[in-house]
Formats: sequence, C-alpha cells, structure tokens
Amino acid sequence: MLGSCLPWKTLLVLSLAVLLSDFTKIRAFAGQSECKSATIDDVNGFLKKFSKCMPDIIAKGEKASINFLAWTLQETLDLLHPVQEQFCKQLPPCPHPVAPKNGGLVCMTIDNTQYCKPMCNKGYDFQFLRSSRLYEECGNATGFSWTTQLVGGKALAVCNPSEVAISGAKSAYFPSNSSCVHTVAFPEAQAEQLNIFLQELAERGIDGSSRDPGADCVTCGY
Repeated sequence: MLGSCLPWKTLLVLSLAVLLSDFTKIRAFAGQSECKSATIDDVNGFLKKFSKCMPDIIAKGEKASINFLAWTLQETLDLLHPVQEQFCKQLPPCPHPVAPKNGGLVCMTIDNTQYCKPMCNKGYDFQFLRSSRLYEECGNATGFSWTTQLVGGKALAVCNPSEVAISGAKSAYFPSNSSCVHTVAFPEAQAEQLNIFLQELAERGIDGSSRDPGADCVTCGY
C-alpha cells in the first residue's frame, strides 16, 4: 500500500517536492489553460509515480530550491486543510471540534448527538489521563457544548511528545505503521477506525441504529 512505510504527511511533502522541482529552477508555474484541464487525480498519479525515489531527489536539492519548495508546499497544505474539514458533517449547533495536533478525531452522530474519540499518533500521548474517557460528546444532553477537559470548549484533547502511550485507552492511538493523515488518505483505514469506534459505543450502551452515516468522519489536527 502506498505510504505504508512513511507517514502520509511526510510522503505528501516529499511527493509534492518532485512535482514542483522543475518549477523552482525557472520560477514558472502552469498557465491558466493548463490548470483548468488538470485534476487532483492527475496530481495524485504523478506523485505515485515518483513516490519511491523522493528521498534521493530531495537529497540532491540545493538550498534555494529546498527553501522555495518548503514555502510552496506549506502554501499548498494551507489550502488543503480547510477543504478536508468541509468533508466532515457537523451537528448544529455544536461548535466544530478541534482535533489535536499530532493526532486526530474519529467522529460520528447518533440520535442527534455527536461523539468524537480523540486519538494520538505514534510517539505522542494525551496531556491528561483519559483511559476511562474514550470520547467526548455534544448534543441536547450537554446543552450542545462539548464535554472536554480543556478550557475553551472546542479542543477535545492534546497530544504531547512521549516515548510511551499510557494515558489513553488502547484503541486511542493510531497504529504504529500509520498516522491520522495516513488513515484519512486511505478509505479502508478510515473505515476500520470508524467501525472500531462504533463497536466501542455499542459496548457502552449507545445504539448505533440511528447513526447518520453521512456524519462519519476522521479529521486530523495541524
């Protein structure tokens, strides 16, 4: 599977570097007509083609080109992040939950209540002990505010650097060979995390028969 050996964010950065490398030499970009005919699938196909040789290509880059690419890549990621968030259906009038940086949220809506399970990437752990606090919720019973341990009401968890992962439940961490952004990139990986969460909610007496499938979502923090 593409990206199984590298975190998806790292792969994306390395991949886009190849796509833009020719442009950094001449400081030129595609014209308007070329942009109109191009699609995201075109870009993804190009990135996949060169994915295995990224490290070698980057290693040959010069300082000016690397710095220019870093700026361009960050601009691109800044465009992608808000678009990704639009794919997640929010339960009104609950505020949009903020996913933890270096982790993410697995969310679903059941019977007019939104449930979100914070998760951390490998190498990170929760700021507060939450082994018995699998998820946060927002709905009529909570006054349409999030049941969070943090001040502000929108951030549901914080993932701090840590060599051990002991503060959360066993399922509250993305697999060691993956990450939140990798999970979002592959539908099967996203479905696996959603199914795990749905089963965990059922074990806590929450009937998923009235779940809104359109609100199923995995979102990552940046």
